[in-house]
Amino acid sequence: MSKNKQLQLMGHIIAGYPTLELSMYAALGIAHAGASYLEVQFPFSDPNADGVVIEEACDTSIAQGFKVAQGFSLLRSLSSRLAHTQAKNTQTRLIVMTYANLIFRYGIEEFIKEAKECGAWGMIVPDLPLESDEKLRILAKKYNLKIISLIAPKTRASRIKKIAKASAEIVYVVSRSGTTGAKTHIDSTLLEWLEFIRRFCKKPLALGFGINSNEQVEVLKDKVEIIVAGSYFVRFISELAKDSKLTPQDYLDKLQGHTKALMGW
Repeated sequence: MSKNKQLQLMGHIIAGYPTLELSMYAALGIAHAGASYLEVQFPFSDPNADGVVIEEACDTSIAQGFKVAQGFSLLRSLSSRLAHTQAKNTQTRLIVMTYANLIFRYGIEEFIKEAKECGAWGMIVPDLPLESDEKLRILAKKYNLKIISLIAPKTRASRIKKIAKASAEIVYVVSRSGTTGAKTHIDSTLLEWLEFIRRFCKKPLALGFGINSNEQVEVLKDKVEIIVAGSYFVRFISELAKDSKLTPQDYLDKLQGHTKALMGW
């Protein structure tokens, strides 16, 4: 990574949490603060990578009646609003994050086609392996939707090469075993792991799982290109949701400030 290049951010919101409208304004706050990427998670009832913070937010959204069509509606609104408020060279790229069963039930090609039409740049499906992706990557290429692959801890060199080749433009590196949410310690083991991946992957690295402080971000400067923060944002949104007096604009403003605090912008 170039030492003069600014560290980028991939933020994260849950579609429909705490409400569909407020999730949009939270997303806008993260984007307006300068996030290069934004994961819009379509909630799923049985996630296998999410910690308790994100899982509870997903459960709330589903209990309130979240439907896939609402997720696409949110994407379309976000894409339209960002197009009017951001210059072309600073446009936040929207990424749909969800699980395979939700996509299968909707129809893989139909899901990809609609995601692209609604303004998505890419998609992350953490429980769909390379060898049995049900033509996800082939179909995504047809509609020019980027599929971002994950490198899990202790992945062998040969596997890293395969994942790096299959992942579109960037590669998501999982910082540790387990689920999201718990704080990750940025120690020599993790830094050596990143250096190992660099030997076999020349694409920009996005590091996620347990990144929730500016101190961590500062240590990771010059180590990766992109910081992924999920539970950090969802936890803050959950705190805001306790105050029923907050307006949508409050969500936008507070998430913008929270984003800048994390990244030191």
